[in-house]
Amino acid sequence: MIKMRLKRMGRTKRPFYRLVVVKVDAPRDGQTLAQMGTYDPLYAKVAIDEAAAVMWLKRGAQMTDTVESLLKSQGILARMKGLEGNVDAQALTRQKPARTRKLKGQPAPAEEQASA
Repeated sequence: MIKMRLKRMGRTKRPFYRLVVVKVDAPRDGQTLAQMGTYDPLYAKVAIDEAAAVMWLKRGAQMTDTVESLLKSQGILARMKGLEGNVDAQALTRQKPARTRKLKGQPAPAEEQASA
């Protein structure tokens, strides 16, 4: 069986994921059949090749829950079913916990600026 899932890249505490198609028994960072896009959770950026994703879904590839939510937020699953699919900009921008590390070069959140 073939599965669409995330492959973790990046360094320690700086995750970056590739959306890939793999055989079910392959390890998380093992050999892939195809790469369809990327997901950066720190900056809430998603880039998915819609044609490749639809092609693999039509071939019977199963999705993990996370991949399914990413495809829904980008409207790909709705467009595949013939509906009007919109990109949900708020899907990936939910509030992160306050204790997350500050990223270099990023402005401080509004809460911290107000209390300083």
